[in-house]
Amino acid sequence: MVHAQRCEQKGLHRCRLALVRFSGAVEAAFGLTREVMFFYSPYPDLQIREFEAAKNAIKILRRAVTPDVIFVWSPDPRSRQKLDDWSQGGGLLAIPLASIQSNDPVALISLLRDYIYARDLFYESTPVRGDRFFGRRQILQSLRDDVQSQRVAGLFGLRKAGKTSVLSQLSEVISSPTRVVILRDLESLPSPPIDPIPSLLKDLVADIKDRFIAEPHLESELQQLANSTDISDFRRAMQSVLRALAAREVSIVLMLDEIEYLTPSDRIDIHEGDMTSVAQFLGALRSLVQENPNFTFLLSGLTSAITEGGRLYGRPNPLFSWSKSHFLTPFDRSEADELATSISSRMGIDVEEGALEALYEATGGHAFLYRSLASAVVQSLPVDVFQRHVTRADVLRTVTQWKRSVSGNIEEMLNHVRRYYPNESVLLEVLTQEPASFTELANEYPAALQHLLSLGLVRADGHDYEATTILSLL
Repeated sequence: MVHAQRCEQKGLHRCRLALVRFSGAVEAAFGLTREVMFFYSPYPDLQIREFEAAKNAIKILRRAVTPDVIFVWSPDPRSRQKLDDWSQGGGLLAIPLASIQSNDPVALISLLRDYIYARDLFYESTPVRGDRFFGRRQILQSLRDDVQSQRVAGLFGLRKAGKTSVLSQLSEVISSPTRVVILRDLESLPSPPIDPIPSLLKDLVADIKDRFIAEPHLESELQQLANSTDISDFRRAMQSVLRALAAREVSIVLMLDEIEYLTPSDRIDIHEGDMTSVAQFLGALRSLVQENPNFTFLLSGLTSAITEGGRLYGRPNPLFSWSKSHFLTPFDRSEADELATSISSRMGIDVEEGALEALYEATGGHAFLYRSLASAVVQSLPVDVFQRHVTRADVLRTVTQWKRSVSGNIEEMLNHVRRYYPNESVLLEVLTQEPASFTELANEYPAALQHLLSLGLVRADGHDYEATTILSLL
């Protein structure tokens, strides 16, 4: 035990917490590299506010505390059931000490094994950030530079490639008391030919009001923003808000995710179609960037047409040759290895070099596919041992069944490519059915070829091209 103190939350002063270091052998076996918190509650009815107090203590203690594991002791006979429920899917594993029925130290080791080995930290159904985010250092730095330089940027990539995770991590990294980040997902909007802009304006107004509602000096500006009824009103109201914030040296970064829902090429002609409000809205954002040093925005989605096309819904595209495009490619081998070894160590698993190679070969480094296969491998490991290893044979044994389980996800990814990249879709069909004809045809469509390369669906092989791993999984 290296530290102990009283719980500082009001009403819980009888609770205590301590920080503990385990032996080197135990830490190595279960992936524990820092001090671990033990939280003691004397109350016979363990309540969730005690659990929340323990989580908060991890955040505010100025020590290197394990962020995702905590031991809890309580006399409540239902403590195990409660803690299992409260820590379900919440990122913090709560281990109930009272469930140990023996003073034998091996009983504690068995408890650790039962809980830590039961975790599957590879499986993620929501965007990741913080200590759950891996790799992407170069793209993150580029996007940070874009924000610093007030340069509008677009981040594009396949579905489930990790774009929202990158935006979430970027938001966490750049947010500060003087920089407010608003991340808005556009997937819930109606899609053209139904006009999505009125709903989007309403959402953005609500987001901005929520962020600054506690700022009394912005009352009139926020009221003006709330009363805006069209794009011109919104632009003027935002101008007033930004000028008021500039006096306090506060800036706003707006991130619009799933931007393809504004440009569904299978429903409307995005070059000359009757949906001028989308181009008008982007033009309003551009003018706000040009006129205010404390505002910029980023776009993210599958299709880069919204930044690369010369015309957008019958008007000159306000972002053409003005914004910067980034493509989120699959992990490179070093990023994938870092993800696998770091996450595995937190589950007490050692991953051999051959297994790392097999994981990458089978998935091509696509973020979702890599995590998915690693998750399937982990679930196949025994839990009644004190040391776990992943070998190449473990991966290869899992691949066949895993391929069947993700075939629907891969088909969905490619359907989105077909929907938003019609020329690229034709090239992919040629590549899979008549590969000998691909290079000649691709040279006639250099922009489409570049998109396929940037999306990680095609790779160059000398002067020829070949399909990447993702296409071979179908």
